Amino acid sequence: MAIIAVMGTALAGLAGCSERGAPPLVLVAPPVPDSTATLQRASANAAAPAEVQARLRPVAAMVNMSHNPTVGEPVTGTYRWMADWPESDSVHGWEAAAGATRIRLVGHAREFVPPASLRGVRVRYCIKPVTGAGEQRLAGYKSCSAWTAVDAARKAPA
Repeated sequence: MAIIAVMGTALAGLAGCSERGAPPLVLVAPPVPDSTATLQRASANAAAPAEVQARLRPVAAMVNMSHNPTVGEPVTGTYRWMADWPESDSVHGWEAAAGATRIRLVGHAREFVPPASLRGVRVRYCIKPVTGAGEQRLAGYKSCSAWTAVDAARKAPA
């Protein structure tokens, strides 16, 4: 009841606000709960770790490639780390797609050197961000760059 009275007083005080100032508000502290109720609330909050973990998951944003992939030249995957904790063992991968549904993994590192067999094939860089280890390990969701054809920027030899 005390909280409702304080909120009603606060709203009544805000209704009359002007440049001259509102009448002073009197705040009443809520009653202190007993320790049993506090422990029950703490155990109820501990039962929702999935929601907490979902909010703490790391994110890899602005995933891209350092330049257009070319046969024989290394290309590096780039991204922006978005988490309050340092990156630990994120999973890097390069995917190739010869057709609309035929996607395959062709590399497992942040840097990739496209072989001649991928000339004209679309590739993209993907990362699954990870922070922590053991029970403290949190993995984010996989993010990928745009598809880019290998040697797309080169002109055909004359």
